[in-house]
Formats: sequence, C-alpha cells, structure tokens
Amino acid sequence: MSSLMALNNMLYNRHNLAVAKFAAKDGIREEINAVLFAKEKTAATDGIRLLEVSVSTTGKAEEFPQIDGISAMRGCSPFLVNAKQVAELKPKGAKHLPITEFVALKHLDDKRVEFLTTDLESSRVSQARRIDGKFPDYEQIFPKDEPKVRFKIDGAKLAELLKVMSELPQSGQVEVLCYGGLLPIELRSDNGNQKARGLIMPIRE
Repeated sequence: MSSLMALNNMLYNRHNLAVAKFAAKDGIREEINAVLFAKEKTAATDGIRLLEVSVSTTGKAEEFPQIDGISAMRGCSPFLVNAKQVAELKPKGAKHLPITEFVALKHLDDKRVEFLTTDLESSRVSQARRIDGKFPDYEQIFPKDEPKVRFKIDGAKLAELLKVMSELPQSGQVEVLCYGGLLPIELRSDNGNQKARGLIMPIRE
C-alpha cells in the first residue's frame, strides 16, 4: 500500500503533532478520531474545528540521523493514526542538531506505523496502529471566494480573552463582532446575570 517517492519528506515537528488536540474524542468514527499524515501536511478535525499544518521546509529526510543503519522514509501514501497515539509522540531533540527535533517515519504497512525519534545519545521507535478509513474531504469546506476583510491579531492574547469569556455563559459561547479594517474586534458573552465585553486590536503592519 505504501509507495515510496524519493523527493518527498516524511518528517514532522511539534506543530504537526499538535493537530492531535483537535481530533474527535467520541470513539464513534475512527477516521475523525485520527490524525491525517501526508507528505506535505498533518490535519485533524472533530467535525466542528479543523487544523491543518504544513510540514516544515527545513526538515529533509536524508539529513535525519540513521539509527542502527535505518534511514527515515522519504515518502508514502497518506495514512491515519489515532490522535491519542500521536499525542504520545515526543521528539527528543539534540540542541545542536535541529533535525532531531522532528519525528521521522521509519516504517509503514497496511496494519501499523513506526515513528522514530532520537537525540543522538538514544533513540526510540514508537509503533501505532494504522486506521483503515478515509479522512473527510475538508478542502471543499474552505471558502473559495476572496475574504471581505483580512487582518492579523495576536493569537495568544485572543486565546486568553476567549478562555475567560467562555467560562461566563453555561453554553461556553462567545459572540464575535468584526467591524472591518483596523477597527477593534469585539467579543461578548452573557449568562443572564453577568455580561462580559472584550476588545482586541488588529496588528498594524
């Protein structure tokens, strides 16, 4: 089932692995309890949220250290692994060698996947069951038209606002109001007894 493609790289860093947080946890549909691994990205969804992260252009399979004479795979067909097992993958990382901050694909067949991590002093092979299923075709969901408004905000500061405000209403819902341009983004939440309002400014570039 796997088909090697010498020009592709199957190395994944912590950002690629972090998509596992957004996979479904209900156990009903294995394909959305999983992380999609492809030569150019990883992705996960719970049916409401979706996160896709492209692979780093700095990681090249031929530069990953050989472990016991075994090299990292350079390519294969896309595959699915349960998100819980992905969350357990921890790149070891040697500070003086950035390539070791990646998780490499060591082996893939119809039933299992093997990931390789190393800090040059020690190495670990992690086995995971390969899920037999088709990941949702999410490309069709992304809007194809040009956006009406485009701006950047500080993601960490937005996350802090949303965390506090989402704890006020029992539903956890926060209303988002965008006024366009470089005007502030307004956030509102309400539990019938208390109200919260927040603002965050777009980043001026």
